[in-house]
Amino acid sequence: MDNLFKKIELFILTLAIMSLIFLVCIQFINIKDDNIINTTKFNDGIKYVSLNDIKEMDSGILVLKLIDNKQEDIKVLINGEEVSDFSKKDEIEISVSNKDLVEIDGTRYIEKNTIKVIGVSKNIESPKLNTTVSTSQSIEILGKVKLK
Repeated sequence: MDNLFKKIELFILTLAIMSLIFLVCIQFINIKDDNIINTTKFNDGIKYVSLNDIKEMDSGILVLKLIDNKQEDIKVLINGEEVSDFSKKDEIEISVSNKDLVEIDGTRYIEKNTIKVIGVSKNIESPKLNTTVSTSQSIEILGKVKLK
């Protein structure tokens, strides 16, 4: 009976070690994965990225200006979340990361509102300087951020 338990123990130990080695191998094979795990529910939007994609955590600055109207409730969204609005002034500066989606929310106004990119940091390839977006009761995409 004692011999049977030793064989079962050896089998379970071998299986655990082989599973751990298999898991590590899969992680190395999948290290250049473009998927970012975003766990906003538990830790306020902290992003976890693979070590090879750590450069994606670099950030840049966009300066946006409300051109035509003096509407206050036009919001700037990054990845669907509000980060700023034009309530205090007609120029705002926002910090963006690689692959962020920048949108303008003008859903509260029937009038056409135009927003222009008047400043970009040197490490931003897209959206370009002088890009304009017009909204009229809609959410319009300014662009997806691409860092150099």
